[in-house]
Amino acid sequence: MSADQAAREAPGAAGQGTTADDRGATFRAVEGGNQMQSGEKLLVEAYAFIWIVVLVFVASMFRRQRRLDRRIETLETALQKARAKSGGD
Repeated sequence: MSADQAAREAPGAAGQGTTADDRGATFRAVEGGNQMQSGEKLLVEAYAFIWIVVLVFVASMFRRQRRLDRRIETLETALQKARAKSGGD
């Protein structure tokens, strides 16, 4: 057996690290808690988030529309007063 073959068979030998093929072919379990989540739960959370964003957007547009309506009424009233004032002179 040559030195190259020995180094490939024993990746940790002679100060060499593991190769990419060695890392990809082995399985190492991750230590820790249960990080799995149900796909159904994630789907419901995503839909809830989207509905909340849509409702906030619609409420914002409703408030802006009411402000614009009030502003238009104020401007129309001012315009009528100005017309009445100029027509009466």
